[in-house]
Amino acid sequence: MKIKKVINKLRDSILHYISRKNHTYYYEDFIRVYPDGINFDKYGRHKKATKDDIINFTNHCKFYKFAAQFVKNKVVSDIGCGSGYGCQIIKESNAALVYGADISKPSIEFAQARYGKYAEFSIQGITDLKSYESHYFDVTICSEVLEHIKEYQKEDCAIKELKRVTKEGGIIIIGTPNTEMLDNHGFSYNEIRSLLTNNFNKFCIFENALVPYSNNKKLWNERLSSNNVGVIVSQNLSFDEMVLPKGVSPETKKGVLPGAFNILGLEINTSLLHNTHSWIIVAIN
Repeated sequence: MKIKKVINKLRDSILHYISRKNHTYYYEDFIRVYPDGINFDKYGRHKKATKDDIINFTNHCKFYKFAAQFVKNKVVSDIGCGSGYGCQIIKESNAALVYGADISKPSIEFAQARYGKYAEFSIQGITDLKSYESHYFDVTICSEVLEHIKEYQKEDCAIKELKRVTKEGGIIIIGTPNTEMLDNHGFSYNEIRSLLTNNFNKFCIFENALVPYSNNKKLWNERLSSNNVGVIVSQNLSFDEMVLPKGVSPETKKGVLPGAFNILGLEINTSLLHNTHSWIIVAIN
């Protein structure tokens, strides 16, 4: 068993190395978020979903329900759409047209079979959306994608491509983890703020709702004391719908009350936020 784990780890390291050398930032690991407890391991084999897997799917859907407030009668893209469940949420929120793109062929095949009546799907990577015309979409959504290309230093390229396909004055909504919550996976506040400042004149960063656990709590307290923070909303959270380490009692950040929040010329309904671990960004192109 130990030998098998070593072989698998070596395989993953080699594939990551090849991806970086080829500047492709991707290899197919089959791990995506799927509905109905459907799950795959990184070799594409079906595996039984755990309770945390199901909770994770529920929380991913909540991002789309937040984003859906901006989509009525709009042409919308979901970049990194995975299995396509978000496109259904967006279309059923009265979007005019919905397009989903993902670099994973198996995911897009699943999306077309399951959600084809809600959106038009295509196989495309976030840094090369060549099937989409410039300035075509009213709203562009990108959930939990940027962190996966950060190790290849492609995040700026990705943002520029999201901007290219979005109309001037259009809305771009992004979710990506806070590294204070998930070590070495995502962006620190300074990193995400710098990335956005370099690409947008108008943007808003909503803080994740949970205070970091253990040693990372110090990072949060330091940011808070120096006012180096995004918008903090006292979110209405369902604690039974969270993935937490064993023995952790969740503590929430305190800020403005949820409800109508006016910024960027938009009225944003922050009561739709149920954002435990990630930055949520709303930007004007």
